[in-house]
Amino acid sequence: MASSRSNAALADDPSVTAPSPLSSCDALARTATETCRQHERLAKLMSLGVAQSELEAAHAMVDTIDLALAESMKDFEKTYATGSVTDQADVRQAANTMWLAAREYLRRHSIAEKASRQIAQRDADTLGDLQMEYELEASALLGLKHATVTYQKLRPETRC
Repeated sequence: MASSRSNAALADDPSVTAPSPLSSCDALARTATETCRQHERLAKLMSLGVAQSELEAAHAMVDTIDLALAESMKDFEKTYATGSVTDQADVRQAANTMWLAAREYLRRHSIAEKASRQIAQRDADTLGDLQMEYELEASALLGLKHATVTYQKLRPETRC
């Protein structure tokens, strides 16, 4: 496996330029698309009743892409602080909507994960609350998907 350069080495390299707000937003769109795709894949595998090892691998992929989404969102926030995404109002609005949807999804995901870890008793109320948190997370994921599709209609070059 080829070794990759560390983030510190990239930061010190003068040939690497800082990303523009628009390129950071494009990266966020690509990562959000993959996040939605990996979650859909996991849901399909669960409905098929595949082997536990395959489910664990799919969960690992989902965890990894969720971390990548969080990193893309942080990068977007940092670069957006230096200037506007673009002068085009519709792209700027779609970018902001996508960023807000990513933030909401990550917030809901964090709440649902925390609720599932803290569940000690399996009474109906507790399980009902947990189900509600998962449904809110699924709704936030759907919102992220819609926001990303809207952005990618305006910036089709972000599709991969």
